[in-house]
Amino acid sequence: MNNSEIRNVTKEILKGKYKNVMLPFLLATLLLSLTQQQELYSSAYEAYGLSYVFTIGSLALFIQGPISIGLATYSLSIANEKEYNYNQIISAFKHFFKALILVLLFTISSAIGFLLLIVPGIFIALMFSQIFYIMAEDPSTGVIDAFKKSASLMKNKKLQYLGLILRYILFFILGVFTLGIWWLWLIPQAYVSFAIFYKELQS
Repeated sequence: MNNSEIRNVTKEILKGKYKNVMLPFLLATLLLSLTQQQELYSSAYEAYGLSYVFTIGSLALFIQGPISIGLATYSLSIANEKEYNYNQIISAFKHFFKALILVLLFTISSAIGFLLLIVPGIFIALMFSQIFYIMAEDPSTGVIDAFKKSASLMKNKKLQYLGLILRYILFFILGVFTLGIWWLWLIPQAYVSFAIFYKELQS
């Protein structure tokens, strides 16, 4: 399935579901975005010092892993046309330590890649991009096994996934001209498209 087909399938699956999924996707995305705002850390450092930045950074890391896995769980349920519930977004907190280690290793490995050069950083991020879906599908998967499986699944698929990401980035940029209103539809579409991409990797 190419990226255009993935997007078409996504829109078909989401027909009649937007009113139920818009708010959960939006709130979870805003929460994740907030934890990644560099301005937040800069302002905290200027106002309160390094210890406060460390506290905020720690809280952000604690949230990112479980919410990322939860969003993957929620998206996969929708993509598989199974029963879905917004509680799935916070369901991964019961595997908190595994989720924390997962996001820590992902962040460190991607950061090392970006320190070397932009291209290696993107390559590593794409290679390990499926870890949250793998963990969402089977929470018993070991952390290292999730990274290994993602690397295996993404073999020869990195360019397609990058293309899918860039397509949605373009749509989000265009969404600015709608005062962000289009984003209410785009956010669920992006998450479900990425989940469908993962399903296709499995097949």
